[in-house]
Amino acid sequence: MRRTEGHGGSRWRGGGRAVLAVAAVLLPLVAGCGGGHEDADPGAKGAKATAGQQGGGKNAGQGSGAFPDKGVLVTASCTVPASKPASVTVTGWDPITWKQTVSRTFTVPAEAVVAEADDVASPLVELCADNFPGAGTSEDGPRAVAATRLRQLFDKDFSRMAVVLIDRETEATGVGYVDTSGKLTKLSGEQGEDFGDTPKEENAVFAQDGSAVWFTETDSSDRVRIASRSVAGDHAVTEQAGGDGEYMDGAGLALAGDPVRGLFGKEVRISPDGRKATAFITWQGYNVVDVPQRGAALLKAKRVKATAIPFDADCYPYGWVDDRTVLCGPRLGKADDPKRNNSFWTLDASRLDGTADAPKGALGGPIIPATDRKNTVRAIAREGKQMIFASLQGTRLEFFVSAIAPGATPKKITAGSAERALSVGDVLEWR
Repeated sequence: MRRTEGHGGSRWRGGGRAVLAVAAVLLPLVAGCGGGHEDADPGAKGAKATAGQQGGGKNAGQGSGAFPDKGVLVTASCTVPASKPASVTVTGWDPITWKQTVSRTFTVPAEAVVAEADDVASPLVELCADNFPGAGTSEDGPRAVAATRLRQLFDKDFSRMAVVLIDRETEATGVGYVDTSGKLTKLSGEQGEDFGDTPKEENAVFAQDGSAVWFTETDSSDRVRIASRSVAGDHAVTEQAGGDGEYMDGAGLALAGDPVRGLFGKEVRISPDGRKATAFITWQGYNVVDVPQRGAALLKAKRVKATAIPFDADCYPYGWVDDRTVLCGPRLGKADDPKRNNSFWTLDASRLDGTADAPKGALGGPIIPATDRKNTVRAIAREGKQMIFASLQGTRLEFFVSAIAPGATPKKITAGSAERALSVGDVLEWR
């Protein structure tokens, strides 16, 4: 099974849930969610299919409305029942009243990859982790704020969701997208008649303007290519970049900026201006990397301009506060500095100079008081001044809102519906 995060500790940063399901449980469920269909062909360039019983539903998009430009926290959750198609629900919440303001549901097509047992990389697999019947979870609380690639499962207005499609017989994979009515659009071409590698298009993510789905493909020699398929016309492929994919197991694809550029790496989180990203690079640890000016790049040692986050900064990067500032938590759960134990702080990435020690003034002071609680950042406001974090004390899970400033006083979120909003799935954005 693939792992996507956790290079600095546990997968969900000590405040995360551990997946305890085994392949023996997952494989029968995958069959129930879309296996064994003779027409499950990731080819058929441009083919469109209404998911129907495998993914449709007359009421799938009812009451969806529009997501506000601001004043909304957006979550995504996945449900994988044993005998019905999987579904993904994207919900907008008012972060003051915690009332649900808008919701859209995508029924996952039978051909789509949703389970790690398929061993195919897709952000949808990560979103649906822990949601299989019979899959236990730990008591460590909810996941950390979502990495960029999870937001990019969807286009800008959450009207379409990118999917990786699999032919269960040949294990060939292609890409496509589904809308809230259940209509599946397949973007990948048919498998060729020549004797060659099985098509393995994966890591499907949407360009935010909705014009294309980007993906990666790894061949038998471990060479990775990054490409995109237009959602219009004949879905022609545009090659973006390629390179040796050795030591990149568990990497995912994230997109940045306008024009769109792609980054293939581990735990990629893009800055608001699309010029920088944080990522884990094998042999180098956590880094701040420059986003390429065009095309795409593989984030690996000696292949990209990167500045290592000094070890004494003790920074697990949760995300960006602004174009130059990263929000950090302890890399290994417990900070070396007692004043930062289970707290958060900022790192001024513009001050990093490649030296072994954190430059003077680069680290901000502790944001919340040091405690023995397990604290995990759940959401970062787009304006960069507030965050929501989950706090686990024994078996009691609570949520707090806090200013992103040294010495802030966290305020407990008491609305009952907030627990429902923040306990399940992933927070995609807070705008």
